[in-house]
Amino acid sequence: VQFLNVGKLRDLVGQLNAPLGIPDVTEDDILHLDIPLYPSDRAHCIDVLQALISRTLGPDNSTEEFDMIKELMAESFRSAFPTLAVEVIETTTKQRLREIRAAIVLQKALRRFKNYKKQIPNSP
Repeated sequence: VQFLNVGKLRDLVGQLNAPLGIPDVTEDDILHLDIPLYPSDRAHCIDVLQALISRTLGPDNSTEEFDMIKELMAESFRSAFPTLAVEVIETTTKQRLREIRAAIVLQKALRRFKNYKKQIPNSP
């Protein structure tokens, strides 16, 4: 299986052992991983692995050595998974998190506006 449905990521990450696994993983934890998402809300297993490795190494993982390892991994994965090269990334889990939070803000503002309009007499 090369691609996973994004809904199954939480189960997968929750079942992994340390250091890659996240105990008591939440949907927010998955969204913060910044995993590229392909059409039909799918994530490639290699992208998931790279995101978990980056999370494990911490925020200061952009060293030359790590970048070189990531590039070597990407080259070998491109040959092992040729379908990955033709797929187009639609969004990322981090972008999806931003969209969800923006939708929540808009919904709250709309509710407040509707409540405000109800309180004003003779409002159209």
